[in-house]
Amino acid sequence: MKKSSKLAKAIARTVLDHPFFATLLLRMQLHEDRDIKTACTDGKQIRYNPDFIDPLSVDQTVFVLAHLVMHVAHFHPLRRSARDRGRFNKAGDYAINGILRDAGLSLLPGALYHKSFENLAAEQIYDRLPNGSGDGDGEGGENDIDDIDDPGGCGGFEDAKDEYGKPLSKAERQRQEAEMTVAIQQAAQAAKAQGKLPGSLARLVNELVHPVLDWREILRSFIDHTARHDYSWNQPNRRHIADGIYLPSFRSNGLKPLVLAIDTSGSITQRELNQFQAELNDILYSYPATVHIVYCDSDISETRTVTPDQYPVDLKFMGCGGTDLCPPFDWAVKNVPEAGCIIYLTDLKGDSPETDPGIPTLWVSTTRDRDLPERYQPRFGKIALLE
Repeated sequence: MKKSSKLAKAIARTVLDHPFFATLLLRMQLHEDRDIKTACTDGKQIRYNPDFIDPLSVDQTVFVLAHLVMHVAHFHPLRRSARDRGRFNKAGDYAINGILRDAGLSLLPGALYHKSFENLAAEQIYDRLPNGSGDGDGEGGENDIDDIDDPGGCGGFEDAKDEYGKPLSKAERQRQEAEMTVAIQQAAQAAKAQGKLPGSLARLVNELVHPVLDWREILRSFIDHTARHDYSWNQPNRRHIADGIYLPSFRSNGLKPLVLAIDTSGSITQRELNQFQAELNDILYSYPATVHIVYCDSDISETRTVTPDQYPVDLKFMGCGGTDLCPPFDWAVKNVPEAGCIIYLTDLKGDSPETDPGIPTLWVSTTRDRDLPERYQPRFGKIALLE
């Protein structure tokens, strides 16, 4: 169907001024649809009501197109699952509108935006939104729009479907996510070549290549990688004994010693330490191992060795001086050469070793690696963000 002249001009403007959005936009089909109030996408196509587009300026139309493209780039049509449709659409708007604003686009007057939601995924924002409506505040706000497919009035998204109109299988969702990841990387390369890749979009691409996963899952899988484990009735699961329920515990007999380094420079709060300690002890109940604890700021202040008989591990809170992340690695190489891994709780705002010590390393960080200056980016190991 023939596009409106306003839409054609907006597409041309997007191609000239915003190559990242244009590269993704040109992969999608555009169709007129007067049965919807504004515009929407399912990841493959964009449907729009010309009565919504025509009154907009060209710049506003560019924003709408980029807004829809960003829903797709964030995989929103693929990831709603059982979440409330209207609330997830709202969360999706909050997740992308700040990025669009940083990219130099002018938000529609009623676009949903709040500074507190910047750099958060729609799934995280969804959990923070109150049940029901009425959460629009900050810059922009709530429109008088009841359509659950577009509560922000800038263009919404709907669940992706297969060619028969049925929900996608898990395998097909994963395939489409993989395809879109490649497309996003290509769009970033095209924009970067023209010198038109805003920092917020560069971070989006970086997170796709190096996704921030749940730190608990990373910690468990990291320890599990070096452990031989099985269920054992000889040592029942301690969690359920008090209730008179005896279940086998998940035990390991093959875990090498662990080195646990704690940044005591004052950057780790008591709350963060408690959170980390609780999760670590939960894991060590299942994977008993000797743990060598190393406290360090600019130098090592204390070391301690804990055996399985001494669990739970009790970590100290100490706020001290500067930060040097190197000493615990030198100590581990010298004192625990058979260490299975090093787990380092830190904000990463200090110098780390230039060379890999040869011991698997997990940085449990209170700072996103994308927010760190390049000089503080670790040269080895995995990073798990402690949130």
